Amino acid sequence: MNIPLRPFCTAAALAAVMFSTQSVFANAGPRPPRPAAAAKPAVVLPADLVVQADLSLAKGAAFLLAKQAPDGSWMASPAITALNSLALAYSPDAAKPEVRAAINRGLDAVIKNAQPDGSIFNKENEEYPNYSTAISTIALALLNRPQDQKVLRAARAFLLGSQFKDAAAADGSFGGIGYGKEKRPDLSNTQWGLEALYLTEHLDKDTGTQNQAKAKEGDLAWDRALQFLSTCQNLKETNTQVWVAADPDNRGGFVYMPGQSKAGKLTKDGKASPSDLKASEDGDSLRSYGSMTYAGLKSMIYAKLSKDDPRVKAAADWAARHYTFDENPGMKDSGLFYYLHTSAKALAALGEENLTLPDGSRRAWRQDLLKSLIAKQRPGGEWQNANARWWESAPELVTGYSMIALGVTLDRTPASPAGK
Repeated sequence: MNIPLRPFCTAAALAAVMFSTQSVFANAGPRPPRPAAAAKPAVVLPADLVVQADLSLAKGAAFLLAKQAPDGSWMASPAITALNSLALAYSPDAAKPEVRAAINRGLDAVIKNAQPDGSIFNKENEEYPNYSTAISTIALALLNRPQDQKVLRAARAFLLGSQFKDAAAADGSFGGIGYGKEKRPDLSNTQWGLEALYLTEHLDKDTGTQNQAKAKEGDLAWDRALQFLSTCQNLKETNTQVWVAADPDNRGGFVYMPGQSKAGKLTKDGKASPSDLKASEDGDSLRSYGSMTYAGLKSMIYAKLSKDDPRVKAAADWAARHYTFDENPGMKDSGLFYYLHTSAKALAALGEENLTLPDGSRRAWRQDLLKSLIAKQRPGGEWQNANARWWESAPELVTGYSMIALGVTLDRTPASPAGK
């Protein structure tokens, strides 16, 4: 038996190298206005798989509830606290008073870290205000408590102000977002920031608060972001940087930042060098990898590019050629759960329920991803990566990633804790 699922509210949702901005966009055309949201058919999944996913979410929620600190936080981090508050809202028990109270305590802990400049981060133990602000903003926007709106607006303004927009047009930093206002941008920080801006775009256009200057600045931010995204993509047609790979295997994928890939490089004689992150010699090219490719794909869709745009098509084609939920393509188990979390959002935003692989087979990605996430859960209800890179040995972080990925893949709307 297959059952239809509820619609998901996110529109089923960071060594600069010189480049030519004009040539990047000469072939791409202008960014179109955002179209009106069209009603989409309900997602249909096998009933037994939905039951398994709900059991998995319930076990994950029990783990997170047991790990929440008395002050409402997880790991004294507003970013991780925001992730886990949102993760609990995808649980089938989210409406229960004790779970709703835990979500509210978590969001209250996030709000307590709001700074006068609009950022949201723990000044005592965190160095990355943009990263923390973006993730906090995503959770606050989706859970949408009335008392958080002032903080939400300030956080949006902070993120808009954090974009590199004063860099020279020929600077690979232009349009990106980094760990701080003066720290080089990368695609990981940028994709979190753009998701936060996407989810809060309505704040500049709401009745009674409409501000044409703010709305225009938001549009310009997306135009700049597209320039940065294009300079992170292995696509010679729209990216003229010298490190862009010519080989078909890397075509269309994304790297960490212009001139650097966590998956390493290809030397000019075609040999892979995973330990060398930068294209340091003439003829070197950078290797694309999974998590950044899905980050780029998601961000381009949020920036209003159509599925027919050559950059979107090339990224989707790379994802199809490297289709797997068993590893982070190009990185093996490094950043695996970040990859699964990002791929869920990107594929949901792409809007294709079945992916056609190079051999002509069709894959129902939601079913594949649900099965992969359920299989990776540990007996205690948590998820954890044996590879500690990027904090993924911390189950408090990885469980949040995984539960949100489950919720997005199920096409669920996270339950707001507002009200009685």
